[in-house]
Amino acid sequence: MATEARAWQNRLVAEGKLLTFAPEGPVPSLDEIEELSRGWGTAVSEALDWTRGKW
Repeated sequence: MATEARAWQNRLVAEGKLLTFAPEGPVPSLDEIEELSRGWGTAVSEALDWTRGKW
């Protein structure tokens, strides 16, 4: 992340306008996510579209 963007992010965190958290475990790579989600088809994206805006 560029230094300017990092400073902006740090300022927002300090002002309480941005929440950050550390992951509970190792974060999977995009390749690992693709492998994990292979075969899900459109069911997941359709479910996300169905619930979008209802939070």
